[in-house]
Amino acid sequence: MSASKGAAETLGLPPISERVFFITGATDGIGKFTAELLAKEGSTVLIHGRNPSKLKKTIEELTMLTKNEKIHGFLADLSLMSEVQKLADSVSDKFPVLHGLLNNAGTFDGNYTGKRQVTSEGNEYSLAVNVMTPFLLTSLLLDNVKASGAGRIIITSSISAGSADALGDLQCEKSWSDHRAYEVSKLADAMVAMELHDRYGDPPRLCFHTMDPGTVDTKMLRAGWGCGGSSVRSATTSYEMLVKDTYQKTSGQCVGCGGGCTGKRRAKLWSDLEQLTGAKYPAVS
Repeated sequence: MSASKGAAETLGLPPISERVFFITGATDGIGKFTAELLAKEGSTVLIHGRNPSKLKKTIEELTMLTKNEKIHGFLADLSLMSEVQKLADSVSDKFPVLHGLLNNAGTFDGNYTGKRQVTSEGNEYSLAVNVMTPFLLTSLLLDNVKASGAGRIIITSSISAGSADALGDLQCEKSWSDHRAYEVSKLADAMVAMELHDRYGDPPRLCFHTMDPGTVDTKMLRAGWGCGGSSVRSATTSYEMLVKDTYQKTSGQCVGCGGGCTGKRRAKLWSDLEQLTGAKYPAVS
């Protein structure tokens, strides 16, 4: 599944064994499997988790399985923007160049209480983790990805993305259910990815994509829909979007999901997220 050497060189990419990838939510499910595939290629893989012992165990497991010593762990609670800032600072200090950022971390109903949860910073939990974090983290690491000369930023969306009428109630204060919060967050994710593409996409130097990773047997799927799906080991879309040459030649691809709303609604969402997160993006020329 690796990118071919000749095509990769034409696109300005080093061999995959010399690339650096950062994956959020990489101690479980699709994130962990994507990290495994990259580590087997010999890449430097940065994995994020929020549980210290689980993060340590994941690094040990992946190192033993792949014989790759270039796996590094970063700890953060992505429901808090203050921790997202610290996470980005820590990654930037150690890895000024990133070839790929996979915004994979996500939640369905927070800690699965069936009740609306608000973080200590005052944000609805699913919005904070699923949308605000990738928006802020991407802004903070954009220069690191640009420094590679051929970088990719992926935001995981879903085929379950909701309808535009919910965008006026991002925090789900007027109407909350676990599914509604999740669906509006995944719609917003696709919209953010496509707005990033419109503003900054410059293939092959800088590419933005979004996708539905598939109906896969994960904790989130079981919590939200009460059933499993296909094996996590069949979920290769995230990996392919990070390494396949076709995703370097273009920007703005949506795989398995829509790109969300356009025009004024996308601009309004961007403005709302800037205010909520404090993210500072470069001016668009």
